[in-house]
Amino acid sequence: MSIGSISVIGILIGVICLIALSYKGIPPIFVAPLSALIVLVFSRQNIVEGLTGTYMTGFGSFASRYFLVFLTGSIFGSIMGDSGAAKSLGLKFSRLAKRSTKNAKLYTVLSIVAIATILAYGGISSFVAMFTIIAVAKELYREMDVPWGLYGCQILGSGCIAMSMLPGTPSVPNIIASTTLGTPPTAAPVIGILSALFALTLGVIYIIWELRRAEKKGEGFYPTGTEIAKTIVENDDSFQEMNLLMCILPSIVLVVTLNLLKQHVVIATLCAIVLAYILFWKRIPKKLETAKTGAGIAINSICVASMVIAFGTVVAASPGFASVIGLLDKVPGPPVVQLIISVNIAAGITGSASGGLTIALDSLAQRFLDMGMNPQILHRIAAISCGGLDSLPHNGSIINELTIAKLPHKIGYRPMGVCSVVIPIITVIFAAILSQLGIV
Repeated sequence: MSIGSISVIGILIGVICLIALSYKGIPPIFVAPLSALIVLVFSRQNIVEGLTGTYMTGFGSFASRYFLVFLTGSIFGSIMGDSGAAKSLGLKFSRLAKRSTKNAKLYTVLSIVAIATILAYGGISSFVAMFTIIAVAKELYREMDVPWGLYGCQILGSGCIAMSMLPGTPSVPNIIASTTLGTPPTAAPVIGILSALFALTLGVIYIIWELRRAEKKGEGFYPTGTEIAKTIVENDDSFQEMNLLMCILPSIVLVVTLNLLKQHVVIATLCAIVLAYILFWKRIPKKLETAKTGAGIAINSICVASMVIAFGTVVAASPGFASVIGLLDKVPGPPVVQLIISVNIAAGITGSASGGLTIALDSLAQRFLDMGMNPQILHRIAAISCGGLDSLPHNGSIINELTIAKLPHKIGYRPMGVCSVVIPIITVIFAAILSQLGIV
């Protein structure tokens, strides 16, 4: 057996180890290096150089690129929570949900999906948006007595519909496909819009099933919300709800600064933080403590994400990875089927939508174009595909978000898995059928 084949086995064992142990709740600080060690051993690479060099280079590269994004995003989310802005938003959405006494909880979950979609489509990275989404969701879910374990359903908006389906989204995968293929961000708009509606329909069906299941068990916000409830700032009867414009003005400034003024996300978030402090100054009892709390969350979050990304760096440097990329070109079936399988495999191994999409397109895009595949269809199908197996339990963003939401994998991952793995895979098959019917 060649070293490449043995290395592939090591990659599979490493990925399985990372997924299984992460799902059991073992911290990434132990799981990620262990999984990387397995890959190094099977690849017959120097263990010391692999861990201190390749692994730590991957860790440091991600941390250096995104630490300020995590820091500013976390502080902004902390301000939204401590000031009562998040609670005010939650109260407003809860009143909308309560208008339907029969479907109040369904509308509660869907309102968070809507918020996540709007933030993501507005160009706000999930690393930034998650802090605000959690701050709003925990208030609203408790108010409406919705099981906190269903928080992960929000990823239907941020990590599925807005990330890869809606035409024109500024998400990283959509921009990668556009840059690589020379297609517009709005590529295959009809397929994108119909796929988004299809995914939303599947999501609604799933959420209804989960809520009915919880109702039969008599489950509400507790017990899954026990830990996150400790982070909710309790206000006395003197709490004064903010008007809608004041609640969302900092977020509007963030979106406008990012998208219209074309500023870096860190600058945009800093502008939102400054404005939030100005608007909410009298409402934040401990100004410095609010910032310190956000900073602490950011440090923990960046470490969790960097450890998993570093594992992907070790995998990419192994001889087995080159063998896997070579096999992607030999996947049987029509071009669109090969594309779906290839992108999902690459995304699954790396645990990254953008990483998997980059690898697959760099290796196979020209092959699909030479086979006569419409570049816009290639763009949209590839973008939707990368949002499938990337979200397995070892995905850094998944681990990070569940950590912040105070949910262990065994409780919080199922909704995320259904909404960001199962639904995207079913949806991309639907999109492929549309493309075969000549729809673009």
